[in-house]
Amino acid sequence: MKRRLEMNFSPDEVSCVSRRELFRICAENLLIDDVNKWMKFHQARNRTSHIYNETVAEEVFGAARQFLPYARDCLKQLEGRS
Repeated sequence: MKRRLEMNFSPDEVSCVSRRELFRICAENLLIDDVNKWMKFHQARNRTSHIYNETVAEEVFGAARQFLPYARDCLKQLEGRS
């Protein structure tokens, strides 16, 4: 998503923004429709960095399963704009 925004807008606008801001810009450009949901997916991803806990792993796995349709929708939007 970031690469697409950098290619179609000013790279300076997107290069130093927070993750939430990046998702907001993506939503404004109709690449995604739910900034908060994408933030939850991002936070779940970050939880796996250095944690070796089965409960956390199961929670992140659940979030990953929910992520798939959102990722497919985003990919469809990206492919439709190439």
